[in-house]
Amino acid sequence: MNMSTPTLRTPETVLASAEFDERLPTYFLLQTLFALTIMFFTIPLVPIWFILGRPLHQKQYEALSAVLTNRALKVKSGVLVRVQKSIPLDKITDLVLTEGPILRRLGLCGLTIETAGAGSTTGQAALVGVKDAEAFRDRVLAQRDAIVFGEEGEGRAAMDDGPSGRSKAGAASGAAASVADAAVLTDIRDSLQRIERMMAERRG
Repeated sequence: MNMSTPTLRTPETVLASAEFDERLPTYFLLQTLFALTIMFFTIPLVPIWFILGRPLHQKQYEALSAVLTNRALKVKSGVLVRVQKSIPLDKITDLVLTEGPILRRLGLCGLTIETAGAGSTTGQAALVGVKDAEAFRDRVLAQRDAIVFGEEGEGRAAMDDGPSGRSKAGAASGAAASVADAAVLTDIRDSLQRIERMMAERRG
């Protein structure tokens, strides 16, 4: 019976955790009330949701988390439907600060996490109401740069560095192949020499 050996992963180190503004439940409430007002047939639900929606939005606020590790940005959200995302740092292209009319009114801002995939840039997740959003964004991007351009990402950065990076990687692999070929030729030469000696001994 063949048993596969489990792959051991290096534990990740938590570098920073985002803190969310206490006014965020109010933002969620106003956002929902605005949506109910736009759809005219749901306008009668506005006063009901104004009273019953507050506890739900409070739980929505408490369920939010964003943790930066040495390899990824981990985001959790949702109450009825829990969503957990682990976004590799080397896939993040930018963290964009956004401010809608309701956010500006409350003195809040949002962060849209943009990632590279399938040759295009897409929005992977959004963090609303992060305290010191600019500082958190800079911290994430700094760790992203350390991964991509630092020791942990040297091999990946070389391949992503255009023709020069690929030529360096190709030269390295070519040198390794040359060494391997030389070793094989040496073994063949030694084997032929042993065979020649054995044949010479038999003739003698």
